[in-house]
Amino acid sequence: MIKLFTLASLLVTMPVSFISVNYNYSYYGETIHSAPGMTFAAYINAQSLGVTLTSPEDLVVYDEEIYLVDSNTNNLIVIDNGFNLVKEYVSFSLSTEYQDYLTDQGVVDFSDISLDSPHGIDVNDSGIYICDTSNFRIVKLNHDFEVIATFQDMDDKTFDLELDDGIEFEPMKITVDASERMYVVAKGVYEGIMEINYDGDFNRFTGVNPIVLTPFEIFSRSLMTEEQIAQLQLFLPTEYTNVSINEKSFIYATSKTSENNADNPIQLINPKGVDVITRNGYFPPKGDIHYVIGSNNYVIEGPSELVDISSTDHGIYTVLDQKRSRLFTYDSEGNLLYINGDEGSQSDKFSEGVAIEYFNDDLLILDRGTKTIVVYQLTEFGAYVNQAISYHDEGKFEEAALIWEEVVKINSNYEIAFNGIGKLLLRQENYKEAMEYFKLGHDTYYYSKAFKGYRNDIIKNNFGLIIGSMVVVAGGLMGYKVYSTYKKGGSILYED
Repeated sequence: MIKLFTLASLLVTMPVSFISVNYNYSYYGETIHSAPGMTFAAYINAQSLGVTLTSPEDLVVYDEEIYLVDSNTNNLIVIDNGFNLVKEYVSFSLSTEYQDYLTDQGVVDFSDISLDSPHGIDVNDSGIYICDTSNFRIVKLNHDFEVIATFQDMDDKTFDLELDDGIEFEPMKITVDASERMYVVAKGVYEGIMEINYDGDFNRFTGVNPIVLTPFEIFSRSLMTEEQIAQLQLFLPTEYTNVSINEKSFIYATSKTSENNADNPIQLINPKGVDVITRNGYFPPKGDIHYVIGSNNYVIEGPSELVDISSTDHGIYTVLDQKRSRLFTYDSEGNLLYINGDEGSQSDKFSEGVAIEYFNDDLLILDRGTKTIVVYQLTEFGAYVNQAISYHDEGKFEEAALIWEEVVKINSNYEIAFNGIGKLLLRQENYKEAMEYFKLGHDTYYYSKAFKGYRNDIIKNNFGLIIGSMVVVAGGLMGYKVYSTYKKGGSILYED
């Protein structure tokens, strides 16, 4: 029986595990062939840069340059848009303003500072922010690469080492908004994403993942004493793995999956701390939807392990699955657009992806396993898909529909394209044909809208016939009643 179950599991997951990554998921959850949205274009390694890379951890793009940190060499590397080395920094001098600040604090040591196991970086107009993890601080540099601030000693009980459960502040990932507020993922912190003010003062935890208990668990706990509850398994909110901010100061975030967070590993958190990501696709955005649970020697088990997220124009975003070395790209509605990536040590693959970042239309994948940056570019299919989405987002529905028609020519399995064409037909009040396309795309919401319009058109176009038929039927019924009464010898009285 166990062998039969294992075989059945393999049949489900084999298309996802053993073939080249040219697949997507249908409305029915079937693994179907799909043209790749992106393809390998180039790679950058330590030899081509002339630097040492042993454990690269994070990268970010700012002003056509790539900033990268390595947690073993403790350096910051800057690369230009031609993938050439600009500079490698192993230490940083203190700015004059920061020296004045330290003097006011009674500090007299103005030595250059070095990083210790940096794991995260973000760069914007206000400066360069580095998670100096093993120094338990965030280092802020100006664009001359001088230290202008350091942030540590967060004022929250989570980091109160005098408490039994207090921990050190170990920042792992960081993103910064236009107001210089820092949003930080810290090691061992389950309360949510840390929001830190521009001056380093801890503000709050945001985007807290709620714990969901079953009705039975809630009832059982209501009958227990505090001592019994304390002996139960500790239920903790999900730990975040990465954060990235968009132009509207909304935070894209990825987190680890768990029993309480199986379908919610990707979030879009608004300034109020509420997840507002749209999940209108066939399945929630979470990476692979088919996977084996339990021991298996043939396929990688368990759900996708999402470790980074990056967004580009018109709400398109990509997440990195470190477990299977895959990239899942979604639109703002939560539709899975295309899947790319493959595990391996060859130059066009990656084995331990830790970070991704859009570089114009290209996507950079930082691979800690091969110590390289792999560059993916859009295929013709991917460019068409992105263009159609951008046209639709800009209100250019006719142009979008024309592009979707080209997409269907390349990939006849691409159900999203049928919905795109159907939306134009719906706007043109061509309801019947729109219904046909929405049926192909399995879009029940827009199919219902098209059906409603189609029904109203039938009523409107045949209104005279319908009213005439109703009059004829009513007259016939009345005549039949008169005739029946007459046949029975009755009489009909009419009053003036």
